[in-house]
Amino acid sequence: MKAFVLCAATLGAALFGASAASAQTDPYQRVIDLGDGISMLMGAGGNLGLLDGDDGVFMIDDQYATNASANLEKIVDMFGEKPKFLVNTHWHFDHAGGNEVFQTAGATVFAHRNVRGRLSGEIASSGPANRGTSPEAAWPMITFAEGVDFHLNGQTINAFKVPAAHTDGDVMVHFVEADVIHMGDTYMKGRFPFIDTGSGGTLDGMIEAQQMALELAGDETRIIPGHGDLATKADLRETNETVVAAKAAVQARIDAGDTLEEAVAAKPLAQWDATYGSGFINSDAFVATIYGELTK
Repeated sequence: MKAFVLCAATLGAALFGASAASAQTDPYQRVIDLGDGISMLMGAGGNLGLLDGDDGVFMIDDQYATNASANLEKIVDMFGEKPKFLVNTHWHFDHAGGNEVFQTAGATVFAHRNVRGRLSGEIASSGPANRGTSPEAAWPMITFAEGVDFHLNGQTINAFKVPAAHTDGDVMVHFVEADVIHMGDTYMKGRFPFIDTGSGGTLDGMIEAQQMALELAGDETRIIPGHGDLATKADLRETNETVVAAKAAVQARIDAGDTLEEAVAAKPLAQWDATYGSGFINSDAFVATIYGELTK
């Protein structure tokens, strides 16, 4: 287990430490106009989704606490007003860390009930993503079990719960008329997925959530991943097929009688390492995650 512990510690520093520190000086890098009033804002933390119009600014995720004020200023500069509605795709602090700033500025935060539970400490979390309890002002004001629909700015917006994948509070957001899906961290383009088992995430849930998005998407659908560049259905399909194949590759090592250390050393995911292994999760860490799921 030593190899996995070292990977988890490194992950925690990369995902929730160094990135948060740099967020103050590099809050946003790029804004991509998707048309129909929808924008994707890339920067420190997870990708933001934004919809502007006469009914007010609708927002998906808010990145770190350390860059929330800068992002709020950027959004006001872009649209002339502060966000009115904000949906958290999950509870991690690179996606929901700005809740307090945005909610104090007048936004109403919506999320799955497990997001509020984990931010408030009512539901315990463990592992590299755990940062302790958030201030009450950061807790989502409105929570749901299955989903909630918004009808704003000429768009029907479906926010819906998916199986426990990245966490047990994962939500996707579908802009129906604009044909845009924000997947949160159930999809990271060009990277092995981070399955936060300490927050209820599961490998099979990750596979199923991605396949739900594939069924929903058409060939022209634009997909906003939790991290990485704007994606297509073909991009998502390639990632999902890779995750399914990675599960089978690790299962083969288990069937051969490998211990965790032996399975990691065998490098069963080597063929995908150059393409998918440079993100938050390297191939060794993903092997350890899959092994743990398949043998628990």
